[in-house]
Amino acid sequence: MRRKEHPYDGRRYLVDVNPLSKVIHDLEHEKKSCNIHKIIESHVKMLDTESQVNRLLLLNSDYNLCKCCMPEKYETYNR
Repeated sequence: MRRKEHPYDGRRYLVDVNPLSKVIHDLEHEKKSCNIHKIIESHVKMLDTESQVNRLLLLNSDYNLCKCCMPEKYETYNR
C-alpha cells in the first residue's frame, strides 16, 4: 500500500540510498520484512515509474531490488 505521508508522498518506488543498503522497494507490494519503517528519512528517495527504476539500475549497478516486495524482478535482475 502506498504511503501518503512525507517522505513517501503517495509515490510507488522507494530507493534506500543508504550506502550500506542500496535497495529499491515497491510500496504497492510492501511486506513486513521490507522494514520500510527502519529506513531513515534522509536515506529515502522516491520514484514514480518502473522506467525510473530501470534507469537508476542501469546507471548505478550497485543497487538491488528487494527480494521481499519484488521477488520476480529480483530473480530476473540478479541472474
